[in-house]
Amino acid sequence: MDKLSELLKEAKPLYQKRQRTKAITKLTLLACIPVFLFISVYEVCLEGNNVYMALSYGNYEAQLLSDEFNLLK
Repeated sequence: MDKLSELLKEAKPLYQKRQRTKAITKLTLLACIPVFLFISVYEVCLEGNNVYMALSYGNYEAQLLSDEFNLLK
């Protein structure tokens, strides 16, 4: 019985450390997920604004066909 209690005393700090590490990992992921979602929504919004501006000025085709090597001229 004494050996069992000694093993439990040894295991308790390790168990608590593992639980603390899991909790920190979960909190970090929960904090990062909204940031990633906000960034992707913001990028989609910016792309939508770029398409709207291109359509407004009538150069949507020019924006889609970016000719880096001057092949179209």
